[in-house]
Amino acid sequence: MRLWPRRRWARVLLVLLAVIVVGGVAVWRKQSVVIGNVAQWYLSRVAESENTSGTLDRRRQILANVNRQLFMPPPSDALVPELFDFVTLVSSRVATGEISLNWVAYLYTTYQRDMFENRPTGTPRRSTDQVHAELDRLVRFYAIQKRPDQDGIKVGDILGTGDDVITLDEIESGKDIDLRTRGAKK
Repeated sequence: MRLWPRRRWARVLLVLLAVIVVGGVAVWRKQSVVIGNVAQWYLSRVAESENTSGTLDRRRQILANVNRQLFMPPPSDALVPELFDFVTLVSSRVATGEISLNWVAYLYTTYQRDMFENRPTGTPRRSTDQVHAELDRLVRFYAIQKRPDQDGIKVGDILGTGDDVITLDEIESGKDIDLRTRGAKK
């Protein structure tokens, strides 16, 4: 068996490096789309695994966290599967900035309130397609549009930059803290 000449190896490595660089640049430029797709993929895998096992543990925990951030009590177990479908479907839209965090909080609380009032037992449960259609209807009804200055979620947002942190020393110093510029892009 004859080994490839060095020039051929160099060309292969150069092409491989070029593909990695171009792919990396493309992913970096579209990172909010990638983050949204990964979030939706992960949440759908959580739902699939729990649907096959017949449990609600992880979905209940995720929704309880969402509700806690919205100062709401955790949803009843009857509402968890459909609400989790709603969160899964809206996650990629939030990541890309298509729907702002403020709007998604309103849509989620509205959807949960309507479920609680109209179908407190969670039945009949809407299919994923029906939940998607309802989400689209709400977006159209409220005329929600992506803001031109909204980039979506970036890797730095997930990792945190520390710009939005106010230290205890700053608070105790008595100096004015301009909250409008905290976390603002420079």
